[in-house]
Amino acid sequence: MKMANPDQMKRIDQLAINKYKIPGVVLMETAAQRVAEKAREMLGERLQDKKTVVIAGKGNNGGDAFAAARHLHQWGCQVAVVSLVPAGEIKGDPEIYVRILEQLGIEINYLYREDDLPVLHKLIKESDLVIDGIFGTGIYGDITGFNAKAITAVNNGTAKVLSIDIPSGINGRTGQVCGVAIKADETVTFALPKPGLFQYPGAGYAGNISIADIGIPPEAVNEANPNGQLIDSRTVAGFLPKRPADGHKGTFGKLMIISGSAGMSGSGTLAAKAAFKMGSGLVYLAVPKSLAFIYNAAIPEAITLQMQDDDGLIMPENLEVLKCISNTMDVVVIGPGLSTKPQVSSWVGSFVVECRKPIVIDADALNIIAKQPHILLERKAPTVITPHPGEFSRLTGLPVEEIQKNRIDEALGFSSKYNVTVVLKGAGTVIANPNGEYFINPSGHPGMAVAGSGDVLAGIIGSLIGQGVNHEKACAIGVFIHGRCGEMLAELNSGQPGFLAGELCGLIPKAAADILKNAQACTEDGRWIAFE
Repeated sequence: MKMANPDQMKRIDQLAINKYKIPGVVLMETAAQRVAEKAREMLGERLQDKKTVVIAGKGNNGGDAFAAARHLHQWGCQVAVVSLVPAGEIKGDPEIYVRILEQLGIEINYLYREDDLPVLHKLIKESDLVIDGIFGTGIYGDITGFNAKAITAVNNGTAKVLSIDIPSGINGRTGQVCGVAIKADETVTFALPKPGLFQYPGAGYAGNISIADIGIPPEAVNEANPNGQLIDSRTVAGFLPKRPADGHKGTFGKLMIISGSAGMSGSGTLAAKAAFKMGSGLVYLAVPKSLAFIYNAAIPEAITLQMQDDDGLIMPENLEVLKCISNTMDVVVIGPGLSTKPQVSSWVGSFVVECRKPIVIDADALNIIAKQPHILLERKAPTVITPHPGEFSRLTGLPVEEIQKNRIDEALGFSSKYNVTVVLKGAGTVIANPNGEYFINPSGHPGMAVAGSGDVLAGIIGSLIGQGVNHEKACAIGVFIHGRCGEMLAELNSGQPGFLAGELCGLIPKAAADILKNAQACTEDGRWIAFE
């Protein structure tokens, strides 16, 4: 599903209005209907007994709020309307809805001075629902003054909260909090998902997200050509590899995992198990000879390639053998449990450069190349790197805090500079490609933050590439399925932590099957855009 940042969404709106001649007030009316419908759903039965306070700011978000208030009023709900800007500052389409409310006899409370706060607090306290139309997706900089106090008042109240397009105070591009932000129970966003709704901390403020169809022509979206995608079941179902009935083990990919050091044999084992569960036909484990018996016992389905080692470390003299074997493979995964000691780091860079097959670089291999990232530019085959924020910090030289404030742009910048696909892990995993396109993954669960979870992901992505899936699509499929496995495991655990990474592997086939089923079941009714 395509995703638009605030600038791209503004361009799409302008095309819809100026080129395709859909009046802005028509788009606002449709948006308000969707908001009002969601509000009615949140209020439940006996609407006439429920109280809603609608808080409008300056701009089109405020206009959406004013228009939604009219619908709720007409349905019998008790509605209090608040404007956080003086009447004289409301212009354009929003002013149309102010005049409509006035003609209907609906009082608008203009509250924007310090001594208006007690009135605002009283309205919020008496309400069952607050509709947040204070700020839109394009906000940047810290919110201060009365607006900040209004947002705090909403957050301190007990009423449910419905945000229009995005919780006020969340940056629509990065998901960062602009000093203070509305903590919503539900958010109705319009036409396309916004990145800030699926990047933390913003994702934690949005509550349940619904995407409303407000009549934006697909032609406007296609012409604006936003570069982001939100991964969902339909996206993944379209990317999953077909499995011919007359295939054999060689048909479904040969994957080599270069892994292993004393005490870290679990990493390669998990990656191999995940690859098999994702559908690989043949998985080879290139591991230290002295540790091979562990892998043979842990995963007998894999073929062990016993590398000369010293105290459980793969030595430099294996380089030529590894290069030769890699040429017979469809894809290579390197790094899980490998170690960063000098005996290993002395040959990893050369292997990465000279390997002529697609490669997934993970864990210790990432930490080794962090000292020489320029070698990535020397690769001739597709390259995927799978860093968590700490590893990405070592690769870029940027503090983790700075990376987390703008994950999309930082990942895209590195991807473009070094011609690699970046899978920047964490809640709301970002996949950035050198052509400037990116994916955001909404699936997952906090319980997945355990040792070995990343090894499972590396195995899934490697498996998909080995089965012939384009490496960029393989990353999108991989992170989504990985996250779904975490969600399924959380359900089995009644939402509690206590996950083992190995448990994720066993759920991969069911997660893939459920995704296909969900994709087939997705239907749209002209009001809401389904994403699952």
